[in-house]
Amino acid sequence: MKNGVVKYERVYEILKNKIICGLLSPGTTLPGRANLCREFDTSERTVRRAVEMLEQEGFLEVVPKKRPVVAADYMNRWQEGKEERKQVDAVAANDILKSGILLCYPVNRRGMFLCKGDDWKIPETIVENMDVDDPIGFWRLSNRLWRFFISRNENELALRAVDSLGLGEVDPLPAARKNRVDYLEGLKKLIETVKCGGRPEEVHFDALFSIYGIVLDRIEGEPVCRVTPDSPLRVGTKNFERQFRKSQERYSSVYLDILGQISIGRCQPGDRLPTHEELQKIYGVSIDTTIKAIRILQDWGVVTASPRNGIFVAKDLEGLQKICIEPEQIASHVRRYFDSLELVAMTVEGVAEHAAENASPDDARRLWSVMNSQWNDPFYHQLIPLTLLEFIADHIHYNALKAVYDLLLKNYSIGRGIPKLVQKDKTPVNSELYRQCMEVTRMLAKGDKKLFAAHASAVFQKIHWLVIQECKRLGYWDSAMNVYDGTALWK
Repeated sequence: MKNGVVKYERVYEILKNKIICGLLSPGTTLPGRANLCREFDTSERTVRRAVEMLEQEGFLEVVPKKRPVVAADYMNRWQEGKEERKQVDAVAANDILKSGILLCYPVNRRGMFLCKGDDWKIPETIVENMDVDDPIGFWRLSNRLWRFFISRNENELALRAVDSLGLGEVDPLPAARKNRVDYLEGLKKLIETVKCGGRPEEVHFDALFSIYGIVLDRIEGEPVCRVTPDSPLRVGTKNFERQFRKSQERYSSVYLDILGQISIGRCQPGDRLPTHEELQKIYGVSIDTTIKAIRILQDWGVVTASPRNGIFVAKDLEGLQKICIEPEQIASHVRRYFDSLELVAMTVEGVAEHAAENASPDDARRLWSVMNSQWNDPFYHQLIPLTLLEFIADHIHYNALKAVYDLLLKNYSIGRGIPKLVQKDKTPVNSELYRQCMEVTRMLAKGDKKLFAAHASAVFQKIHWLVIQECKRLGYWDSAMNVYDGTALWK
């Protein structure tokens, strides 16, 4: 499977995104299978599977011997199912919506700044079609508008994180027409301001964002929207991780994590690794998956294995630097690593300030002590930025936001398994990162929460840039960027 990507899911996600964003409107006939195969550089079997999934979910109507058509009732299915629509749960909705502020605000803002020239035609067309006398259609188009700016970041993980919050499926209840008129005027001013080089804050972007629905407005004590029974705004985050994650080649996740454990010194040559049965439990995979992962590590000479004796580490970090892994073999993981680094860099300032509100000076001093000990360890000094990110995630008080950051933390660890990316020696670069992380911690200990957040953001933006430069040097960049076409998320 090329690049470790489940290709029918990639085709499914891109077509689904085009339908949701309105780029493929109801009644639109899809190109023929041969054209779709050429567009996505894949087989007819893959396209057929993706189309079947879209049909099952109600996005497409498929008639034998005819090309699939975008379902005419897709955008109006709320009418058929509105009896099934339920009031949001106040606690769950409050958690989701406040998480949405910290995630969506910076991602939307960056998406606006990325728009150039003809890119503005899509949001301008959406705004032109927002009818203040059609409340449901009005707010649905509003959701499309913000989703476009999120998609414009060309980061599939960010789009999936925001979609998993369930905000795009909310049906607001009728409210005053004047609210919609004022909101629409604000949107027009916002687009014109940013399009002409201004900043969103000049037109009270944060206030517009609140009107959009990222706060739990109430009319006579009741939430002003209805959602599907299984929406996160009703059931909370219990299905969140499943919705946020996506299928991937699991065996490569297993061997990359083992490589990472070796690279940071947790596993040394001669150490015995868990059995296949234990690996199944650790990674939540089948025995076929663990066998395939260990066989690949054996081929690279990283481990030795026999049915009677078990699995043993055969190389240290220096040995790992010499093995030859084709970039395409780990491209999907490297791309997920890039996407995670970028999403952290985009959102961490607001999240860090929220975390600082929930951390005490003693917490900050303990963090400083842990990072200082790591710096003096021959292997663990590499983990100092990850320790800072773990601290931030541990002090998040919103369940949905914490679920996102917990997954970002897991993805952040992919970096240690990328061959040659991790270096044992202390360099001027990681020495400077250590100094910055320690300075960030001192700011928190002094109670300067805004400065703590701003400098933490600077640290992770720098790490994002450094990793990209190093991966370009090592030859991982091109294959990772070929995993999916980011422009297909919005163009």
